[in-house]
Amino acid sequence: MIQTDVKELGSHEYQVHVTVPQGEYDRIYNEQLSKLSRQAKLPGFRPGKTPPAHLKQQFGPKLHEDTVSELVQQHYVAAIESSGLIPAVQPLLDIPAMQPASGFEFTMKVTTWPTVELADLAQLNFDATTVEAGEDDINAVIERLQKSQVKFNIEADRKAEKGDQLHIDFVGSIDGEEFDGGKGEDVPLVLGEGRFIPGFEEQLIGSAAGDEVTIEVSFPADYQAAHLAGKDAVFATVVKSVGKPQTAQTEDDLAVMLGFDDAAALRADAETRLREEAEQASFTATREAALDALLAAHEITLPEALLEQDMRETTQRVLQNMKQQGMEPPADMLKDETFIEEVRTRSERGLKLSILLQQVREAADLSVQDSEIDAELDRQSLQYPEEQRGQFKNWIRGQQEQMSSLREGLLERKCIEHIVSKANTNAVKKALSDWQAEQEQA
Repeated sequence: MIQTDVKELGSHEYQVHVTVPQGEYDRIYNEQLSKLSRQAKLPGFRPGKTPPAHLKQQFGPKLHEDTVSELVQQHYVAAIESSGLIPAVQPLLDIPAMQPASGFEFTMKVTTWPTVELADLAQLNFDATTVEAGEDDINAVIERLQKSQVKFNIEADRKAEKGDQLHIDFVGSIDGEEFDGGKGEDVPLVLGEGRFIPGFEEQLIGSAAGDEVTIEVSFPADYQAAHLAGKDAVFATVVKSVGKPQTAQTEDDLAVMLGFDDAAALRADAETRLREEAEQASFTATREAALDALLAAHEITLPEALLEQDMRETTQRVLQNMKQQGMEPPADMLKDETFIEEVRTRSERGLKLSILLQQVREAADLSVQDSEIDAELDRQSLQYPEEQRGQFKNWIRGQQEQMSSLREGLLERKCIEHIVSKANTNAVKKALSDWQAEQEQA
């Protein structure tokens, strides 16, 4: 019915010229005319009885426009399929103003995915890292917990010291007028943490429950709320309670404080969590090395249209993440050359790896079974109390995007495992603490 002519424009870019026979144009035109006849309400004619010639005279341009729109809609997909091309991005449609005397024509600019021949994976050389969690890592966790787990015992007559936790009510004013955001009730405040503006906490040292303290401070010149920056303020403050910090003196005390029976149970839990972290760290480190080696072994030129589309999507994700975190992007961020280059680099790497991993999947005939998805959901559900695990798994199964991401993650893991099994790898062992330090430094 339709004819397509494919012309190569450049690397992975093609022009598809589509010719629709006059008979098909006439068929769609008559359908639009019939539809208009039923809907049109013109003076002197009953609904559905307006002569076609009169409709053509009155609505000629609209009839042609609707016909063209319907023609493209009906034959767009068929034209792409007929061309034998698989678009990587939405094809660009062009309808020439000058049409032939017979029939109808339109063109599409189609950008396809780059083709690449997968290199011999046995020629890849990279480190396969095993991260290990040892006794030192467990001791470090216990030490951090002992420092961070603090309970505050309220003492009625205690004079507040640095490190104590106070609960306070306060009302702030500038030049005798209260200001927005300057009031709080039963606010917890640990003296010395520096949560409030400079000078506030120091004036509460020595106070006791029931004391009324007038605090005089100045907002910093660079304070985030511009209407308060650099101004002097007075806070009428009431101390409601003073709590003395208490830390665990022994591992058994710490374990009980955290809800465990004893130190042995606490250490067993820490060991389980650390070994899980080490296992994930092993995969992450090896994955990055494998992907770097895979990229280095292949030359891929990406079509600019494909790259630009991915950069737009990446930028939108960055903006969305910032919004979710309550961050306002700088006004000039989207024009910043460093930001643009970073997004471009990220998009190039992601697209190239997507192409290469697809080749690995097809070459190795890798797939994910339903039983593997069930096992992964069971594993993830362990982070929740037993009575909530079924609810968590049912919720995930009802989220199409979550399920797709889970399946893709499992499939990628299989690809990495396959690459590692075929490649020439160097076994490297690393302590979990060393790996963590490297990540913090990076």
